[in-house]
Amino acid sequence: MFSKISKKNIQYPRKKNYIKTVNRFLDIYQFTHFRKFLEEYQVARAKEEPGFTRTEICNLLGLEKSRSYFADVVRGKKVSPRMVQKFIEILELDKKEAKYFETLVELDQAKNESIRNAAMQELLKQHPNPQHILNEDAYDYYSHWYNSALFAILDAMDVDDDMTPVQKRIFPKVPLGKLKDSLALLERLGLARKNENGFWKPTKESISSGPYNNAELIKQYQLQCFELSKQALMTPPKQPTVMSTLTFSISSEAYKKLEAELQEFKAKARRIIGEDKEQADGVYQMNIHLFSNLE
Repeated sequence: MFSKISKKNIQYPRKKNYIKTVNRFLDIYQFTHFRKFLEEYQVARAKEEPGFTRTEICNLLGLEKSRSYFADVVRGKKVSPRMVQKFIEILELDKKEAKYFETLVELDQAKNESIRNAAMQELLKQHPNPQHILNEDAYDYYSHWYNSALFAILDAMDVDDDMTPVQKRIFPKVPLGKLKDSLALLERLGLARKNENGFWKPTKESISSGPYNNAELIKQYQLQCFELSKQALMTPPKQPTVMSTLTFSISSEAYKKLEAELQEFKAKARRIIGEDKEQADGVYQMNIHLFSNLE
C-alpha cells in the first residue's frame, strides 16, 4: 500500500499553513481524458510551484531512475492500478475526485466496448454536471450504431409502427424490441415523425455530432462502426461493397496533403449526399481510417 507522501520531502515552495485543493490549479471535472488532465495539471501547478516538474513527479512516484515516465504516460503509456493510486496521492485528490480520476483511467484503458461503455456510464454518474460531458439524449443516440442506421433507413423505406420489415432487412440483425426503442428515441429527439401517409420519416437530411462531439462518446460510436466493417468483410455481400486497404510510407508533408485531401473528399461526399434528389433505395456505411503503424 502506498503511504501518504510527506510534505517535507517535496522540494518546492509552499505558502505557510496553506492547504491546497486540486481545483486551485485545475478542475478535474473539466476533463474526460486523464492524460490531458495530467499534462495540464502539471503546467498549471508549476506556475505557482516551479519545482513541480515532470522529473519531480517521477521522483514522487518513486521512479527516480525513470525520469521519462510522466511524459510516457501523457503520450499513451498504460498506467497500472498501483501507479494510479500514486498519482492520486501526488495530485492530492479528494475522495470524489480520486474516484473520477480512476474512472477516467478505466475509460482510456478499456480493453473492449463493454468495459468502455460501463466506464462512460459511471463517469456520467460521478460528474457534478453531466451536461458538460454530453447531452443525455445524444449519449442515447450515439450509444448504439443502429440508431443512426434507422434514421437513414426511414428515408429509404416506408416504415409504419410495425418494425418487422426493418428487422428482417437491417444488417447486422437487431432485436425487434431494440428497433422499437430506437424509433421512440428518434421521435423524442425530434429526428423522426409520421407523414400524412402514416410512415415514419426523418425530419433532417443528416446528423452531425455538432455540440455533442465528445471525444469519448464519438470514439465509442466509431468503434461500433469499425465492428460493422469487420462483419461486412466477413459476410458474403448481398449489396454493393467496396473494401480497400493501402499501406505506405510517406513524409510528414505528404501526410498533411493526404489528410487535407481526405477532408476535401468527406466534404464532397456530404455534398453528393445532400444534393441527391432521387428516392433513396439503400443505406450505406463509410468508414475512413488513416493511422500510423509507428509509435
